[in-house]
Formats: sequence, C-alpha cells, structure tokens
Amino acid sequence: MPMALEGVRILDWTMAQQGPVATQMLADMGAEVIKIEPPIRGDRGRGLKRIYGKTWDFKGVNSYFEAHNRNKKSVTVDLAHSKGKEIIYRLTTKSDVFVHNFRVGAAERMGVGYEDLRKLNPKIIYAHASGFGPKGPDRESGAIDPIAQARSGIMSVTGKPNDLPILIPAGVADQVGAMLLAYGIVTALFARERLGIGQRIDTSLLGGQIALQGHLLQNYLFSGSPPNKISRMDMSPTYNYYQTKDGRWIMVGLMQQKYWPRLCRALGVEGLENDPRFNTLDTRQENNRELIGVLDQIFATRTAKEWLERLTANDVIHGLVQDYIEVESDPQVMENEYIVNFNHPVVGPTKLVGIPVKLSETPGQIRESAPQLGQHTEEVLLEVGGYTWDEIAQFREERVI
Repeated sequence: MPMALEGVRILDWTMAQQGPVATQMLADMGAEVIKIEPPIRGDRGRGLKRIYGKTWDFKGVNSYFEAHNRNKKSVTVDLAHSKGKEIIYRLTTKSDVFVHNFRVGAAERMGVGYEDLRKLNPKIIYAHASGFGPKGPDRESGAIDPIAQARSGIMSVTGKPNDLPILIPAGVADQVGAMLLAYGIVTALFARERLGIGQRIDTSLLGGQIALQGHLLQNYLFSGSPPNKISRMDMSPTYNYYQTKDGRWIMVGLMQQKYWPRLCRALGVEGLENDPRFNTLDTRQENNRELIGVLDQIFATRTAKEWLERLTANDVIHGLVQDYIEVESDPQVMENEYIVNFNHPVVGPTKLVGIPVKLSETPGQIRESAPQLGQHTEEVLLEVGGYTWDEIAQFREERVI
C-alpha cells in the first residue's frame, strides 16, 4: 500500500525533541528522513540518562531518543569541516526539505541558511524551529520546553490557586511546536506542488504555546481579565471529577443542558433533576460548590465500575482517570493502535507509541526503530550523494564523517 509522503526526502538537522518529533511524524507517513548528526556524540537526545528522576537508558537504547527518531536514517557529518559542508550542499540539491532547530542566526553563520541553500535548490522547503521566533529582541536566545511553558503564561494558569507554578511534564511546548512544524512543512509541500515554489517556514516553542492557549488568551484580550488558577470547587459541577467508593476518580464533562437529565438518571437520585438550585446551567454555576458537595456524596456511594456502567448506559460523557499502566492495556487505545506491539532489534518484543493520524488509503507505518548513530552514512552517501567507496573512505580518514 502506498504511503502519503513516499518520494519526499527530508534532511533533518534537528536535535532533542521539537524538531525530531516533527520529522518523525513525516517519516511515519513515508518520507525519507535523513538525520544529520555530529560524529561520535550524535544528537544530544541520545545521551539523556535521567529525566524527572527516571532512568531512560534500557539495554543501551535511550527511550527519549527512540520516541522521536523511528523510521529515520542516521548520517554522521562534521559541519565544522569544509568537506562536511559540501556533503550537506550535495544532499540539499537532491532533497525536498531541510529542517533545523539551531538558534536564530547559527545556520547562517555556518553557511546553511535559507539564502545559502535556495541558491543550490530554489524549490527547497527550509523549515526552522526556534525557541522564540525569528524576530524580536530575544530571537537569538536559547530555549527549551520548560522555558517556553514559563514565558508563554501556561504555567501561570496550571495548578491550584495560590500554589507554585506547575510545569506540564509531557513536553507540551516541544510536542505542539513539532505538530506546527510538521503542519507547516506539509502545507509548503502542497503549495510547491501547486505553485512550483519553495519557501521558508518558521515556528517556535513560544509561538506554539501561545496558540495552544488560544481560548484563554483571547478571553483575556477581549476582557482584560486574566484567568485564575482554579480548584475543582470553582469549576462547573458537571465539568468536574469525583471520587468513587473504591478511591478512583471519574471525570464528567457535560457542557449542554440536555445532558443534565441523563446525569440525574445515572445518579439515581430522585428530585435532583428539577431541584431549582441546580436545574439550569446558570443555577448550577451559581450554586456550584453546593452541587459539587452533593455530587461528592453521591459518587462516594458506588465503585468506579458501577458508575462507569451507569454513566455509559445513560450516554453521559465521562472518563476514568487512568494511570500509564491502565492506558497501556486500555482496549480503546490498543484497538486504535495508539500503542502498538513492536519487535525492537535490541530491546526485543516491546510496545511503542503509535501513529495517531489514520489515513484510509495511504496509512502511516512504523517500519524501523530509531537508528544507531551513523548507521546509514555509507548508504546515503552512496545512493543519494553519489559518492564512491574511495571518497567515503577518504572522508572517514579525514574524520569528515
């Protein structure tokens, strides 16, 4: 079965998370992604041993690097060497996309800026993922995920009232930045297909976090009143989470009046539906703490399993608060291949995070694990670069690769 991005060649000169996640998304859909890495040390993501107090190295395989670099080819090139730069130039002439996440200005100083590469390949799509964007006083400053979370304001609205700022550990700045970068690349590829033009793409960690908070920020921009951190006692009673008899938590998410009778039927409490304190959206919000207290008592009378059955039977939008152990075995997750079984060449039979976008005619595939450092150097230089074995041997002798 064909893949959507078959025939697209991407030079991926990105490290850590934001850039590699974006190019992995494209590799999953069939693009040939050639990951350019420095000899010896490679992508710095390969060397991350502990994050958030956990070990990330298993049998010599780094789970952080593995999560962002499957389906790619690894080529080692020393860009400080003049011949290394020439290799990049030659590969650029035979590629569709060039991606990097250096600080603003760094690529230009190395001779691989947009203007440098478009002279070699006028239709090149040149994608740059930065920390703060291509303009402004801090454009050349370095940034990583937590810095973008801090500066964007998202940490100011996450957590409990009067509590410390809260960092979201899922790397939301990197992940959102990656999705926007991949979106920009695919859009530019489509534009080139229609208009025959290459172009430059710029995304940033900060810009992605601003976009992620669109509804909250827009409300502030209209009203002038910034959002507060909220406790569950300030939330809507029907857009909240409740603890069950066996200590589990269930999230209920009702935003329309039509769901209120259904919830009341599921709760099985006579008179609650028409109680004048709670029978409309406005009265429930006016008496939210009182109703939350009532629902706390009701949910505490049955187990999570019992409540899930009753809520499902009455078509109430809900979800059990699950940990990672439960997510891994969740039949909904497995059936949709959001987590998949995979035979890793080093780790052996294991599971990987799957591909969340499903295409009916050109589906994505997890074909290969993340590459070993320099695993495909000779293959790419021979087949893409057109170099000879003698030239490659000379490169190795001169430590170009």
